[in-house]
Amino acid sequence: MFEVLELIYQFKALRSHHIAMHLPLRHEIGLRHSLRLMFDHGLLDKRQCGLYECDTYLLAGKGKDALAGRELPPRYLYQEGGLEMRLGTEFEHSKMTIDLLSNLKAGAEANGCRLISAEEMAEQAKHPAPFLLPRHTTYRDRKSRKIMPYMLVPDGFVGIEHPVGKRAYFAIEAEHNKANSRFDDDDPSSRQSSTRKKIAHYRDVDWRQAYKNLGIRNCRVLVVAPTSAQIENKFRVARTVVKESHLFLGQAVPIIAGTDVPIMPHLFDAPWLRIGLPPEQINATTLRTG
Repeated sequence: MFEVLELIYQFKALRSHHIAMHLPLRHEIGLRHSLRLMFDHGLLDKRQCGLYECDTYLLAGKGKDALAGRELPPRYLYQEGGLEMRLGTEFEHSKMTIDLLSNLKAGAEANGCRLISAEEMAEQAKHPAPFLLPRHTTYRDRKSRKIMPYMLVPDGFVGIEHPVGKRAYFAIEAEHNKANSRFDDDDPSSRQSSTRKKIAHYRDVDWRQAYKNLGIRNCRVLVVAPTSAQIENKFRVARTVVKESHLFLGQAVPIIAGTDVPIMPHLFDAPWLRIGLPPEQINATTLRTG
């Protein structure tokens, strides 16, 4: 029971087959029965969406109470440091980030690496909101009319540690075009697309190494979208901003794919798209010292 509760605590919400991926010694039928029992006894909440065949579980009040006083593992979704995760209003968008982190954790551990959680990074940070990355620009607040610094807010943050000591850090951007989007985000001619804006924002953050408030010396961006076509289109838009860049790595993490969304621990070893450059892996072959 505590294995399941602590897993969900780490990720905020997990699909049932992701829970099974992280608990390979548990029998599938027995684990499903345990999840139903924990839901029936008020330890877990359940979210079933028409896009998914497998239920997604969240901690309920009794589940949080059961964890009180225990030494808990660090969280991958650590909102206190400035990471925003709104499961209520942006469920599909948030689940893409959670699925990516869950798959990377399984893939990293299978390759003898360790996934560094956002909470662990926040503990060594020099700023109370370390995941709010300041840009070298300002804006005027509509209500107060004060000049405010522009902050870039990633969807997630994660690190990878190789056994020999190499570490690589990544901000996560989950891109999900909505039917009611004001602008076509996959149109290279659109000057208002969020893809163009985020490319410029992250380049500014990288030039000034704004991520140093996390106590890290390198940071790249994992950009994920629901389909391969979408991520390829977004990188095509990105090439209108910058011809080549090693800063951004792109991959498809499906959220709308028939009746089921598979587990994908192989993402850790998969080739990730780059802007104007050959694909690259994020595993031990390309981890940077830092």
